[in-house]
Amino acid sequence: MCFVASVQATPVVKAGHPTNFSLSLPGAAEPQGYDASLLRCIEQQSQLQFDWKSYPNMRLFHHVATGELDLVYPALFDAERDKKSVRSVEFVTVNNIWLTLPESKVDLTNKAISVSVKRGSLQASYLEKAGYLNVVYVEEFDKQLLTLDARRVDAALLPDLSLNALLSDRSPVYRQHIFNTTSGGFYLSKEFAKHHLYSVNQAILRCQQQVPKPN
Repeated sequence: MCFVASVQATPVVKAGHPTNFSLSLPGAAEPQGYDASLLRCIEQQSQLQFDWKSYPNMRLFHHVATGELDLVYPALFDAERDKKSVRSVEFVTVNNIWLTLPESKVDLTNKAISVSVKRGSLQASYLEKAGYLNVVYVEEFDKQLLTLDARRVDAALLPDLSLNALLSDRSPVYRQHIFNTTSGGFYLSKEFAKHHLYSVNQAILRCQQQVPKPN
């Protein structure tokens, strides 16, 4: 008599991240750095297999709300997003940064200044709620730097995670000021969260202890 062991396949997770977010994220040709190490740890600890694809920001959160994606990262937590998706435990802290050219004397509290921001981002909603009157919407974070370099706007507002991913030794030197600080992590689709929220959260907590965060 022959016995065949049953091997349960690792669930494949439809995971999304913003286009042009960072070369250190899974989905890059050779992911490296803290983000990649942390996400690999979470994947292993939760016993899930993340299949990463990049999407424009607005599509990303639409897809996780409708269940076309199981989770998205990095996602800043927001009350409106909470209505459509389920947040994980917090494991990301983001400073939203005002960026200006080095010689700029612009008053960032002046609601009439021109500011570039990524369409559909939380930074865009912050500016709208704060009453800024001259907001220039672009499709990706890198386009914000281009509009600022070309002096088409007075300032740009973007998260430090994305800014750091875009800057290199050859980048211009910008003046930076913190607009506000927000928290985030994963957003999960409601259906995926029913089955996997606990294991994902436990994996996050374990991996925060195991993967050293850079200073």
